Amino acid sequence: MKISTLLFLVALTFFACKKETEPPRTRIKVGNLKFAIDPSVQPPFTYYIPINSVNLGSFAQLSAEGIDTADIKSILPSRATLTALFGGGDLDFIEAVSVRLCLQGDNVENCGQEAFYRDPTPFNVGYELELGGSAVNDIREYVLQKQINVQVKLERLRDVPQGSFEVVLEMEFEVR
Repeated sequence: MKISTLLFLVALTFFACKKETEPPRTRIKVGNLKFAIDPSVQPPFTYYIPINSVNLGSFAQLSAEGIDTADIKSILPSRATLTALFGGGDLDFIEAVSVRLCLQGDNVENCGQEAFYRDPTPFNVGYELELGGSAVNDIREYVLQKQINVQVKLERLRDVPQGSFEVVLEMEFEVR
């Protein structure tokens, strides 16, 4: 009797987990967000690098796809990429990184909502680092703004960066 009850509970749990199988209606892409890294970024400190007054262009992208904002169920973070420009930068000094979306005028550390992260980062990443989307249900309150502030959080650094260089952040959001 106990085994059948246990099997029933396992089956119930398995079928109760509903995965998102429907593809996104569209993707909102935000790119070319630049910030600078220099050797003053050193362990063991955490650094909050602001990118203020970012124009997302989400309304134009949704309009081009014929999507009304009232019909959107949710907007989820999909992926982000950090790329060191001109091949002079190496992002291997970063052990953990996250990207936060903040409302315009909000510049405090850890503001808004974490949207992307990578913890830990792989060794020898070179000049490009992929970040995954954070486990959030909906970030439309940030993505459906004309402008937001973006905060890149570098933490648990492995080493000091090899010189000064610019980094470009590109983000992608799924509209469901």
